Amino acid sequence: MSDVSEKQVRIGVAGAGVFGRNHANKIKANPRATLVGIFDLSPERAEALAADMETDAFTDLSAILAQVDALVVATPAIAHGGVARAAIDAGKHCLVEKPLAATAADADILCQHAVERGVVLQAGHQERYIFKAMGLFEVEERPTFLEATRVGLPSIRGADVSVTMDLMVHDIDLARLLFRAEPIKIRATRLAGTPENPDAVEAVLIFDGGGEARFLASRAAEERDRRMTIGYSNGEVAIDFIAKSFSDGPDFGLHSDFATRIPDPMGAATADFIAAILGERQVAIPAADGAAAVRIAEAIDAASRA
Repeated sequence: MSDVSEKQVRIGVAGAGVFGRNHANKIKANPRATLVGIFDLSPERAEALAADMETDAFTDLSAILAQVDALVVATPAIAHGGVARAAIDAGKHCLVEKPLAATAADADILCQHAVERGVVLQAGHQERYIFKAMGLFEVEERPTFLEATRVGLPSIRGADVSVTMDLMVHDIDLARLLFRAEPIKIRATRLAGTPENPDAVEAVLIFDGGGEARFLASRAAEERDRRMTIGYSNGEVAIDFIAKSFSDGPDFGLHSDFATRIPDPMGAATADFIAAILGERQVAIPAADGAAAVRIAEAIDAASRA
């Protein structure tokens, strides 16, 4: 495991795309972190982002790993498992963007190796911070149903994995937390794309102990739509993330000003990652939860091919 000294964590970023840039900005903005460099297999991409971030460019993963305490993995999803495993096996802490890996088997390997090496492995499900700011995780009552729509315009970003792994995985993670259970029955329908790599999927999950979740995820739509409705015994919580509207039907005392309560979820995740590395707190978003979301997403994709 890396020897982190003087409460200053040396962090590298793997992946010079949009999310790599976002993570690099958060690392640079954190006074307890040093951005060591940007790794990407493309020299042009690595050098361009590194120049913008005033840091070094790397095209050799082992070279950047030799200089860091931790790595943020923001490569295309298909490479998450391999890059994160190399970092973990080198004794480096990892924050891995969602999905934790492209397969459940690879996600489980990452979790196992992180435990064996004694390193922090944090999943990149930053939307948890938004739900925490709403106060939803403090509601003691379990929902009876949940409906989540996450629809976007056609894009090549994330297209190396299914829309279930790319987009729906967010809502899978949130549903697990709200229902505090695992699904015991899964039905799914592919609406667009190939069976091996669907671009639009509908899924219905029945959770242990009761409760039903309905998901729609698409990256083949004509307009964006991002909503969630959570049903309880005495009313519904309705959230429109694009319109930023919020309704607390059961009157749980939730916070409609959630956007101002947590203006920077990724920055908060970066701060929590650093705090976990320094031994100040437990991992904010455990890798085991990221692996569970991957496992469910994989099962949904399998059901959509049945």
